[in-house]
Amino acid sequence: MHKNWEVSQTESGCKLQAFLKNKLGKNFSARQVKKIIESNLCQINGRTERFASFLLGAGDQVALLNTTPICSSPIPSFERERLLYEDDTLFIYNKPAGIASDSSEWLTNLRRRHPSLTLVHRLDRETSGVLIFAKTHSAAQTMTELFKKRLINKEYLALVDGVPTHLSGTIDNYLIERHRYQGQTLWGASGEAKGLHAITEWRVEAKGPDAALIRCYPKTGRTHQLRVHLSEMGHPILGDHQYGRQFRCHYAAPRCLLHAVHINFHYPLSEKEIDADAPLPEDFRQALTQLIGNFKQ
Repeated sequence: MHKNWEVSQTESGCKLQAFLKNKLGKNFSARQVKKIIESNLCQINGRTERFASFLLGAGDQVALLNTTPICSSPIPSFERERLLYEDDTLFIYNKPAGIASDSSEWLTNLRRRHPSLTLVHRLDRETSGVLIFAKTHSAAQTMTELFKKRLINKEYLALVDGVPTHLSGTIDNYLIERHRYQGQTLWGASGEAKGLHAITEWRVEAKGPDAALIRCYPKTGRTHQLRVHLSEMGHPILGDHQYGRQFRCHYAAPRCLLHAVHINFHYPLSEKEIDADAPLPEDFRQALTQLIGNFKQ
């Protein structure tokens, strides 16, 4: 059941979380309200808003798409089936969506498996898939150097809005900060050779009537690179409400449907070729089945 409110003069300047908490009453905790907002269930003036700290102005139209309280999920502990690779110095894990890579609670849970785990790169909170940790200082230094030299081969799968005209391509441009928004930095193409050089190769893996599955090969590792590149192609990732303003596809994606599916590199400390593949999570698989049909990873 939808609920709609108009922000009054006296409510102007109120944070979205506090506004909704007041409107919804005592049956909703502050944490539940925040979870509702972060689950893409709140719109302001017709635009999905995911930041609880958003400041409202008089006349703003606030819509809540779902009034069922959403309980916060517990921070997941170590799950053996998510372990993709492990040796004496490396630990490669299939990160679930909805967890920040550097979440102290999550890292504490993983460190019960191995106390010295160090994060050597990051995935966005809503991105699932392959994440690498080092167990030793020398491994952390080695992996940092491999990333710096672009010797890590990464593959991502993204479910995007619409179907590209071409089946493959390369995006090669420069990314700059467009603006800061409620504590988040939004990036965009600079239009000239300034900013951070970003290169993404991509190809269409499967197509549906109004969505496509794209495999991305980022050659650089810029913040939000794939999200920006796909959005500026005209095909934002489904569920990405920061870089996708309007979607042709009407599927209500539960999150930004981006998954780090594969990683490969030659590891100098063991002189081995390391390959890790992360199975698609259930929410991604459900969306894929509904929008495109069966797909073998």
